[in-house]
Amino acid sequence: LAVLVRTAGHALLYDAGPAYGLEGDSGERLVVPALRALGVARLDALVLTHNDSDHTGGAQSVLDNLEVGALRTSLPERHPLLSMALAPALCRRGQSWEWDGVRFEVLHPAPGAHARRRNDESCVLLIAAGGAAMLLAGDIERGVEAELLRAGAPRAEALLVPHHGSRSSSSEAFLD
Repeated sequence: LAVLVRTAGHALLYDAGPAYGLEGDSGERLVVPALRALGVARLDALVLTHNDSDHTGGAQSVLDNLEVGALRTSLPERHPLLSMALAPALCRRGQSWEWDGVRFEVLHPAPGAHARRRNDESCVLLIAAGGAAMLLAGDIERGVEAELLRAGAPRAEALLVPHHGSRSSSSEAFLD
């Protein structure tokens, strides 16, 4: 998974794709070349949703090849990628910022929360502008989906389905 979000003057990368073992990674093969082709020379933020190689496997290549302003993540405290970033910070519900009239808000994880499953540590990001919203849900599973619904998560017109649409997520209630 890797999603580029651009505003008029800013760029955010949500995850950096998988590693391919010793042969390389998607950051090197796909993400960095695509960013360069799109004219993105700097990322204002990189969000690495959680400690799973299909989301973080290309991150080192991204960090090696592009200037990255801020890193938001739920990676463990001593993860080596954290030392490569200028401003690493944990994703925590309630964090928000605005770029060029576009609002970004972290909906999950909650401060002090400890997930039983690594997927449920995913940074969930709501992006809203002009009365429309997009929800990037990482790999959260049904339990976190239910928590977000109980907390009154805002409606979104576009949804990156949780956990790639697997059976452990994307409940009917959440999709509705």
